[in-house]
Amino acid sequence: MLRLAKAALINWKNKASRTPLLLLGARQTGKTYLLEEFGRDEFDAYHRFDFVEEPQLLKLFEEDLSPEKILRELSIYRDKNIFPQRELIVFDEIQECPRALTSLKYFAEKMPDVFVAASGSLLGVGFGDALFPVGKIQRLNLYPMSFMEFLYGTDQHRLADTIKQATPQTPISELIHEKLWDQLKTYFVVGGLPGMINVYKEYSANLRLAFTEVRRAQATLIKDYLFDISKHSGKIKAVKIEAVFNRIPINLARETTGNKKFVFKDVLPNASRYSSLEGPIEWLIKAGLIHKIVICKDAALPLAAAANGNQFKLYMFDVGLLGAMIGLAPATVYSYDYGTYKGYFAENYVLQELIAQYDSAFFSWSRNTSEVEFLWEREGKIVPIEVKASVNTKAKSLGVYQARYNPEKTVLLSGRPMPHSQENVRLQLPLYLASRLDKFVA
Repeated sequence: MLRLAKAALINWKNKASRTPLLLLGARQTGKTYLLEEFGRDEFDAYHRFDFVEEPQLLKLFEEDLSPEKILRELSIYRDKNIFPQRELIVFDEIQECPRALTSLKYFAEKMPDVFVAASGSLLGVGFGDALFPVGKIQRLNLYPMSFMEFLYGTDQHRLADTIKQATPQTPISELIHEKLWDQLKTYFVVGGLPGMINVYKEYSANLRLAFTEVRRAQATLIKDYLFDISKHSGKIKAVKIEAVFNRIPINLARETTGNKKFVFKDVLPNASRYSSLEGPIEWLIKAGLIHKIVICKDAALPLAAAANGNQFKLYMFDVGLLGAMIGLAPATVYSYDYGTYKGYFAENYVLQELIAQYDSAFFSWSRNTSEVEFLWEREGKIVPIEVKASVNTKAKSLGVYQARYNPEKTVLLSGRPMPHSQENVRLQLPLYLASRLDKFVA
């Protein structure tokens, strides 16, 4: 499957001054696959050492962390020559071996010309920043596959290229819009996790069966995530973390006026304050399983200073899992007939696209009954992004924001096709172009 993050790996390889690479991401986002493909395509050979599959590897890191010694013993262990100046060494599931993580510091200092990459899940949970080789590694986050990557991964290259090549001067016709919209609804069911996309591809000749098998696989994966929570957080913390995790899809569906901020009182008895759930929420964020969008009462730079840290929205890291956790039948999602909840599906999807593409912090804006879903700080300016799940383009809240702050550009993402001409200030784009905003916001 084509992953756009591969370009970042190639850039890392070609750097004159290079430190070891650490690929981070939630479980099942495709880290191992990406590194293996990178190793096959870009190097004479690659050597993967998995600390879960081969726990005996931990012994090699118990004493001396000299890179020369580590490489020598890995070569003996594999009974293969390793040429680290032209071959890739991969430490997979490195969270299982903290000493291997520490060794990256010495690779950076003593053998900066070798190609060493590591990957792991739950690294943010298991290790504090103090244990990371700060300044000695390059971090790269891997997220679920974007909608465009989904199209490439399901052999719909022409549709994917249409999104990739879209510009204000090349609008997408209504005929192609219908095809893309149909695939977007499929993506809302399947999501962006490579394993789920593979299941969908296997059964795609029968759409109903494909969706059924995807939901079955998603249910299994959710159980695996809950097991991870229990295994890595301890029994007492796990209860709170699971409660927050399970509550997010329900919280998004609440029928309230104004901003859909996360409500604490419904999660656990006697836990109605942010302080009582701050730990579980931060655990899930560090595990890469949820995204936190803090609400701003004022749209002023820097947005982090204008934000209210105790008021925020929580989203799932994958829109497919969102549907599975809320129990929405695939046929309901695909028919696009699930009431106001499809608005939060659209929001979750847009945020997933924005984070995967731009890997930066986003905020939300709320004032009285007006709400703009996302604020994007770009090149010293704030770009407000309002999300509409259907063809409604009235965008009253965006109008309130525009009158108050007079931004140079605003963005409205909806179910409508791309217009042939755009207003000077307000860009109206279909939801499936969420990952291409930089091509439209000059």
